[in-house]
Amino acid sequence: TATNTACPQPTSPPPPAPTQAPPQPTADPNPTLGVNVLPNGSFEEGHWNQNGVPELQLPVGWSIQWDEGPTGFGGEEWDVWVRPETRVLSTQFLPPAEHGLFIFDGQHTVKAFKGNGAISFRLFTDVTLEPGTYVFEVNLFPDMVTSYNNGVKNWSLDPTAGELAFIVDGPATGWLATPAGQRLTFTHTFTVEEARSVRVGMALRGKYALATNGFFIDALTLKRVQ
Repeated sequence: TATNTACPQPTSPPPPAPTQAPPQPTADPNPTLGVNVLPNGSFEEGHWNQNGVPELQLPVGWSIQWDEGPTGFGGEEWDVWVRPETRVLSTQFLPPAEHGLFIFDGQHTVKAFKGNGAISFRLFTDVTLEPGTYVFEVNLFPDMVTSYNNGVKNWSLDPTAGELAFIVDGPATGWLATPAGQRLTFTHTFTVEEARSVRVGMALRGKYALATNGFFIDALTLKRVQ
């Protein structure tokens, strides 16, 4: 098993998630869904630099917040949250062999990452929703790499090295494991009682300072159950 000798992963189990997931509404397991109400959910409609920082390139309509300070997952000097870098990448900037891994829809994907640094951030948008039940879907490729062998990635074998939590106004779920090196889809169902603006998005964290530590994110949808 490959390990990151410079920044080893702790062997102690992670602490419990800070929030507990509320019960999701009972719904048809295969509901009929409406149109995607998220702005620029597949990241095909341009990008911008938050705060004018080139390393914080984001899809139009989306913003990011991040944590700094001790991670709580170890006491070494590298066990601190650092600001991630984000890029909106098109097929032009990815090798053809990676298109099917990192792009879930259209021609673009978002890469949020840091080499040799732990990251914890929230990617979100504000959207006005009518009353009803909604299904929020997120597609990810966790890119947690402990080391490289002649250019071949050795994925982290800890399924909780990367984690996801949904945001609906605030924390909407506990942390969900995102095993590295595979395409993943997560959904969260929630109900809005009255028409209002709702902040929706996801919290993502790569808990350890791995050689490569990040996520590819694409094809975010929020659809009302019909």
